[in-house]
Amino acid sequence: MSSIKSDGEVRLKESPVIDAVSEGESNPLPNDQVVMKELAFNRSLLEQYKHAVDISSIVSKTDPCGVITYVNDQFCRVSGHSREELVGATHRLIRHPDNDPLLFRDMWQTIRSRKTWQGIIKNRRKDGSAYYVDSLILPVLDPDGKIAEFMSIRTDVTDLIEQQSVIQRQFTDPLTGLPNRQKLISDHAEMDEVTCLLVDVCDFSEINEYHGYQVGDRLLKALALIMNRLIHSDSVLYHLGGDQFAILTRQSLNTEQLAHMCKDLARRIAQYPVGVEEFQFPVSVVIGAASGVNAFIEADIALHSAQEKERTYEIFSPDSRLTKRIEDNISWVGRIRDAIRHDRIEVYVQPIIDALTGHVAKYECLMRLRDDEGNLHSPYVFLEAAKRARLYDNLMQIVIYKAFRHFSDRDDNFSINLSARDIYNSETVAMLLDKALEYGVAERLIIEIVESEGIENYEKVLGFISWAKKIGCRIAVDDFGSGYSNFEYLLKLDIDYIKVDGSLIKHLDSDTNTQMLSDMIVSFGRKMGAETVAEFVHSEEVKQAAIVLGFDYLQGYHTGKPVSLDEI
Repeated sequence: MSSIKSDGEVRLKESPVIDAVSEGESNPLPNDQVVMKELAFNRSLLEQYKHAVDISSIVSKTDPCGVITYVNDQFCRVSGHSREELVGATHRLIRHPDNDPLLFRDMWQTIRSRKTWQGIIKNRRKDGSAYYVDSLILPVLDPDGKIAEFMSIRTDVTDLIEQQSVIQRQFTDPLTGLPNRQKLISDHAEMDEVTCLLVDVCDFSEINEYHGYQVGDRLLKALALIMNRLIHSDSVLYHLGGDQFAILTRQSLNTEQLAHMCKDLARRIAQYPVGVEEFQFPVSVVIGAASGVNAFIEADIALHSAQEKERTYEIFSPDSRLTKRIEDNISWVGRIRDAIRHDRIEVYVQPIIDALTGHVAKYECLMRLRDDEGNLHSPYVFLEAAKRARLYDNLMQIVIYKAFRHFSDRDDNFSINLSARDIYNSETVAMLLDKALEYGVAERLIIEIVESEGIENYEKVLGFISWAKKIGCRIAVDDFGSGYSNFEYLLKLDIDYIKVDGSLIKHLDSDTNTQMLSDMIVSFGRKMGAETVAEFVHSEEVKQAAIVLGFDYLQGYHTGKPVSLDEI
């Protein structure tokens, strides 16, 4: 029979003869019968062991030179090769070229030194597809201690590897290859002592606007490489989307250390321009920093404060007024949860007026939160808190459901605002498209893509637009001209309406620059077959200026304030 030594070697050894004569036996078996009975029993055990391994594992054997001498049925099934193709060949027949040659060098050194080797190997099936096996390879020694053959027992771990790959992709930013926001949140939760720096690239929107998003994307990738070289080895760099990066350090730093870290990083980034193709872009950043258990939230608050004050950096301090912002966020999260629980997330609508007739042409649906005292709140004050608490998607789905249900009984055209974040959420998209068909509102629905959010994954957005148009929806770009856009952006998205941002419209009656730019947008819209909407029409003077420029529709407090669905 055989046994496995503690170091993994397999040796063949002689079976001991068991004395079958015991006290009290009157008819002992002859010794040869005892031996035969024991051998038959051991052979039966070995067959059962072999059968158990064969049905649960991928098994092969080779001679000392690596030529395959045996494969089981599982090996043939998983590899796609027949037994005749495998026996007499080597494992190079199934070896995937992605494997590192050093892996096999290590394997052969190990097993030739009479030790067991274990590791995960990527193989290739006969049809060219890849599969992964967790392999145990051990030498089988003859009675003289020489290697007689090699045995390999493998487990198919393809599903596990693919699941890990999916998880990795969920945690990785596709543009820069850096870990993303979701990964940062996960890592932050596992750290007791942590410092967080949020780094925002100044005036990045102008690069996108004047050079196109492709140049902007290359700049972000180049900047990611530069920042990775600048941070310490105990820190991790993340890309949170758009022009924002984050750095996590697994230690808590005091205010003086944080200030030095922020100043040094900002100085070194600004020291040299970033080259993209033939362009050289000077880059400056704004940084928000914090240490402690709420470092990410606190750094975000510090970043916004630094931007408001036009400072290079700001450090969150428990003694500063920034603490009140955190308390407000926590308070808002509680109020949002309470409003969801008691059905106090409401839909208000603002009319969009036909510029020629003055009649209501359609309505834009707006989210409102009514607190337990009956006060109404705009998303401006609670949406960021909702996003941080992962309640934002719930709010969006409530608005979609209520708007569709209401307009299913009317003939009006109406619009719903979606950010790029909403479009990336497959659950929100599926719900919107399914409910639009279920309630029969698809052909009256206009989906406003909120342009100020910025778009990173154009392929996904274009795919969504394609599906939405197939069921009859129309597409508008909202907040156009707010900073991220250029005219190439409009051509890519195959839109029906351009809604010009209020920052351009509010001084349309008096500012010649905004008049020129608005006139250009209106003219461009006509040429591409898209109608234009002037937002933030707050006075009769602005209304008349928009009509003169040729805007198709008007929206603002002067032409119609937001009202509840019941007040239409």
